[in-house]
Amino acid sequence: MKPKFISIFITVFFCTIAISQTTYIENFNSKGYPDNLPNGSYWLFYNDIHPIQNNWDAFIPGDGNAYITVDADKSNDTDLTYPYQAIVFGGIEENHRLEVRMKGAAVDGGLAAFIFTYTQTGSIFNEVDIEVVAQDLQSGIPAHDIFPPNGWTDARFNTWRNANEFTEVPFTGSQKPVIDANNNKVSLIDNEFHTYTIDWREDKVDFFIDDVLQESFNTNIATGWSEVIIGYRNLPWSGDFRWSGEHTMVIDYFKIEPLEALRALGTDFVNAKLEPEISVYPNPTKDKISIIIAKNSKAQKMELMNAISSKVIQIKDFETDTNLPIVADITNYAKGVYFLKTTLNNGRIITKKIIKL
Repeated sequence: MKPKFISIFITVFFCTIAISQTTYIENFNSKGYPDNLPNGSYWLFYNDIHPIQNNWDAFIPGDGNAYITVDADKSNDTDLTYPYQAIVFGGIEENHRLEVRMKGAAVDGGLAAFIFTYTQTGSIFNEVDIEVVAQDLQSGIPAHDIFPPNGWTDARFNTWRNANEFTEVPFTGSQKPVIDANNNKVSLIDNEFHTYTIDWREDKVDFFIDDVLQESFNTNIATGWSEVIIGYRNLPWSGDFRWSGEHTMVIDYFKIEPLEALRALGTDFVNAKLEPEISVYPNPTKDKISIIIAKNSKAQKMELMNAISSKVIQIKDFETDTNLPIVADITNYAKGVYFLKTTLNNGRIITKKIIKL
């Protein structure tokens, strides 16, 4: 899913910036252009599909969400080939986790939604992406219902490493229905928030939706500093618009955190089944949270990060050798959004969003 030329130009211009290990959480609490960025980072937007969304206040009004609005009127598109409506973060390298929590990504035809990384130098590009569409018309998947409770959403999971823009190879990818933890096909057209995660290591990439592993690749893994692009694009395989008026994707947060390459973690981690290993309840909460760690996992460190100030509070004196939950009292913490960051003994870092009422 190659961006248009202006994005390629910006990527080439900034590719000399050294961004090794980055931790960044954007909760869109402040109106307009995001602040408190990592050194050398930036945001930009595309508004080809809905041109009147033409400033940062329209994308980020300051209420804790970002909004990407599209319309079904193709006559007002400013790019007549494959137009975008998206926000772009620049940028990161491999060995990072990218995560975005959003609702309204899948729509009934006309547009594909995505989170992807991209960089290009000359005719050579690198890209990793999750693309979701109500029904993928070029996947070979038979026509199906797209709405709950019996329908499902189709997805593409892709990685290109030093690929030629004309041949688009080398490439590894798949096209398949989105599944839940019970391996059931599910629809994302449900007006609910869903979490999209890419664990992009130099030697493996894993794709998750709602903490459920959807796909893994260990060939043709993209490399190099890249922009992260979140939003919509009009693509042939997304089909015709079967809706009218406007539609808005709501983004709750965007998060980046560092990962280690698998070869640095050993064979136990490489062979481990990548499934959710941490559960937290109740969430939202007014006072205490109970943290349950999977029986075959152990926590090395647990930290609670304030989403606004990024202040880190370390949870101490926990014991993970029992089946009992770890209880953390956050009664005296200010209300708002927090992230529980747990580092497991196998090297994996798991982050859970917690809402303090």
